[in-house]
Amino acid sequence: MAADLPHSPQRVWEVMVDIARIASCIPGCEQIVEVGRLESYTAVMKQKIGPFRLEVPASIVVEEHEEPNRIRARAFGRDKLTGTTLNVVFDVGVAPHAETGSRLEVNASLQVAGRLASLGHSVIKKRAEENFSQFETSFRAQLEAI
Repeated sequence: MAADLPHSPQRVWEVMVDIARIASCIPGCEQIVEVGRLESYTAVMKQKIGPFRLEVPASIVVEEHEEPNRIRARAFGRDKLTGTTLNVVFDVGVAPHAETGSRLEVNASLQVAGRLASLGHSVIKKRAEENFSQFETSFRAQLEAI
């Protein structure tokens, strides 16, 4: 996902490094707790996909951050009921664009294993695309709030 924003890179960076705020933009991501600033966090991911209702306790680890341009985080966890495991990598970057705006680049990958994976790639991909679209909308709202 790439988006041109009417906000300065510094303003976008302030939201990017507030991991709890960013995580709350992901549909179903709840109970976000900072363990170590820009290091590690915990959260619970709740989703209904097909016949499955997941509640995945997750760890979020910030793997890299290059102030004020880029942050890379990994979230992983396992649903106790279904045994489904999720592994998500978010790589978010911001750069100056136009005279006063920014270009936001979000690259994300999702790996699913276990019972949920039996639904097939197309069902999971569709839900992931919906979630990324909602993430972008929520992220823009967070930018407007500061």
